[in-house]
Amino acid sequence: MSGSGFQLSLLRDGRLAPLATSALPAWLWSTDGNRIVWANAAGAAVFGAPTSAAVGSRRFTRSEPAPAQIARVAATLSPGAAPRLERLRGFGAGIGRALTCACSHILLADDTPAILVVALERAGPDLPLGERVARLLAGGQEPIAAFSIDGQLIAATAGAHAHLHGATSLAAIGADAPIAGALASGHAVARDGSPISLERIGGEATTVLLARFDAPAVATSTAPALVPPLSLATPTDRRHPLRFVWQMDEGGKFTLSSDEFIALTGARTAAANGRPWQDVATELGLDPGGQVARALATHDTWSGLSVFWPVETGSERLAIELSGLPVFDRNRAFRGYRGFGVCREIAQLNALAQKRHAADAVVQDAARNSDQTGERDFAPTDSAIATPAENILHFPRVPEPHTPALSAIERNAFRELTRKLTQRLTGIEATDHTEIPTPIAEDGVAPAGAIDAGPALTADGGSAKFKHAQAEFAELTSLLDTAGDGIVLLDAHGLIVSANRGAGALFGHEPYELVDRAFSELFAPESVETAYNCLDGLTREGSTRVLHGGREVIGRARHGALIPLFMTVGLTGDRSDKRAVVFRDITRWKKVEQELIEARRQAEKASSAKSDFLAKISHEIRTPLNAIIGFSEVMMAERFGPIGNERYREYLKDIHASGGHLLSLINDLLDLSKIEAGQLDLTFANVSLNELTQQCVALMQPQANRDRIIIRTSLPPSLPQVVADARSVRQIVLNLLSNSIKFTDAGGQVIVSTALNDNGDVALRVRDTGVGMSEKDLATALEPFRQLANSVSGVPSGTGLGLPLTKALAEANRASFYIKSAPKSGTLVEIAFPPSRVLAG
Repeated sequence: MSGSGFQLSLLRDGRLAPLATSALPAWLWSTDGNRIVWANAAGAAVFGAPTSAAVGSRRFTRSEPAPAQIARVAATLSPGAAPRLERLRGFGAGIGRALTCACSHILLADDTPAILVVALERAGPDLPLGERVARLLAGGQEPIAAFSIDGQLIAATAGAHAHLHGATSLAAIGADAPIAGALASGHAVARDGSPISLERIGGEATTVLLARFDAPAVATSTAPALVPPLSLATPTDRRHPLRFVWQMDEGGKFTLSSDEFIALTGARTAAANGRPWQDVATELGLDPGGQVARALATHDTWSGLSVFWPVETGSERLAIELSGLPVFDRNRAFRGYRGFGVCREIAQLNALAQKRHAADAVVQDAARNSDQTGERDFAPTDSAIATPAENILHFPRVPEPHTPALSAIERNAFRELTRKLTQRLTGIEATDHTEIPTPIAEDGVAPAGAIDAGPALTADGGSAKFKHAQAEFAELTSLLDTAGDGIVLLDAHGLIVSANRGAGALFGHEPYELVDRAFSELFAPESVETAYNCLDGLTREGSTRVLHGGREVIGRARHGALIPLFMTVGLTGDRSDKRAVVFRDITRWKKVEQELIEARRQAEKASSAKSDFLAKISHEIRTPLNAIIGFSEVMMAERFGPIGNERYREYLKDIHASGGHLLSLINDLLDLSKIEAGQLDLTFANVSLNELTQQCVALMQPQANRDRIIIRTSLPPSLPQVVADARSVRQIVLNLLSNSIKFTDAGGQVIVSTALNDNGDVALRVRDTGVGMSEKDLATALEPFRQLANSVSGVPSGTGLGLPLTKALAEANRASFYIKSAPKSGTLVEIAFPPSRVLAG
């Protein structure tokens, strides 16, 4: 009962026919979960089967998660009850993830019980409609062909090709007349006496017509039930709003998932289903103001947007409230929307339902009258009528299980009891070679803490070996429980197999309480994706046993408390289906990190406040200082009359010199504050370092002559130009020359040179034979406003801004600052421009 013929015969069931061509997986399981009775192509692909017929030959074991969950669900479903939503794992939703499915207990034509599982979201490979239909018919021996609703051939079995004779449409074989009847009632027979019948499978955009070439010319009352026609039951008055689900992919294709809503609104809605939202909105006039389009463009959650949906039966429209939730993949790439709609116009909905019911009754009456006319014109022959025995395949009656299901608390209690009994058994010396089986929980999985005592007790009759193994096991368990890190073991489906005491302490549970939980339950929602990416990364790395680097995640303890954790993932031994995950609590490190970040923020805030203060003070002082310098220059020039006393002239010179010195100091303070605040305006251009250095040496030569200091230069003419700010580089050279002259005794030398280094840097070097500095003094000199005692007589104390400002200006020009000094050996300062700032040639 697992062949392709049996699979195709189930398409006559009105509950399975609409699911046959759906892109959402659907399965019909046996109640014990050992086999799949029927599956559509999408459902077969989830379990790696190439066709729907192939999946029926597979047998499952209770150790696999899918059949174990089916058996559990089957025990809690009542036959004929409404479908119930379940979150099932191992059904193609990805490692550790659950698939939302509608599960129901149904009885087939021969009263065989089965579990119908219909996924409500996509899973497995994305197959186009043609591929799904081809896989549905693959391997079939019956002459059956599948056609689109416009009569074009989609796929056919090997037996059907003999009847088609190369035709690619129903019109080509003269069988297009019954199409309308098949679409309306679900089944129609050709009226020309040819043994061709059409059956409707699928729904909405996936509707397909199956043509059977060995069908009787006329259906009789003794024939087996086919796909039922549209229900003509009088619709009951609705008391609640109509709710439906919609979805949209990243390309904007809008799909409705409500047959009821499509039936009420008519053919225009059905035709627009599956098209881009912009086209749907334009054709149906749904979004004239563009509010839904703007909400979709945000890729964010939105709700409560009203549209007015047209109804085919007239000019009236239904007020619909739409809400949407964006969907993202593991890489946070946008994959579309999922949402729902609500229509609260209950009276209008009831009126539309009555009109639709009346219209359907007229269509079916017309179809029934045409079928009766065909019966009068074409009388059936004996050979054209098949007996029920030839069309019905009987299932062996399987007694329905009536085992009551246990609650989660009861299951945990039984598992803990099993663990205690197992520990007692492992403490008793084996006196024979009888194998002791491992306790198994009701879902087929060994409980936490259960020890497989069988192999140990039967090994060489060796009680000593068993005790030794038991001692080693106890040592390893104690070692893991002593570790401060939390350790959990996962199976291939992302479920926790075991956990140490450290993991229990981290997450606020006893270790056995974590067993059988999903891995995702250990994390805050924002860290679930990161955790599963680690598992996937370990699988992609192949032979790597441990995922290098680890990840920082946010754990979720009991009662929702959040814990910062560092997670490392690795494989266990030679088994690639088990993964060990180690968690380390980094709360203390995170606290220290936050304190350091806050301290740095406070320091930056203080530095910014200091720079702002200096900038404001500098601007306030500059104006009166410029007036002092200007008036002193006018008085020194005696433009408005002579100065009677020579001392006044000397005082004016001192005032002018002091004002100039103070203005230079203010300029340095202003530049330093701008650099620290990152607001220094630099104009980068091509600068000849040799020419600029020669200009600076010429400016400082008179001062060097007065102090009897020799300035020597070494400037190669082939030196390439650099990209820098000329004003700030000139200030750098002047500061270095001024310091060298200031701290060099009479008769000393200052050597200025430029060079192109082997690594491509252009270097400016200033070296003197002055007093030099120790390492401690050097560190002090590089701090702003710090002054050093010097041994050069007559040298006025400076402001302590020369070297710090020079270093800051060099770094602002993307150059490096290097200084080397020793007491009584002089000082060497090098400004190096990297190759990226050097012009070629």
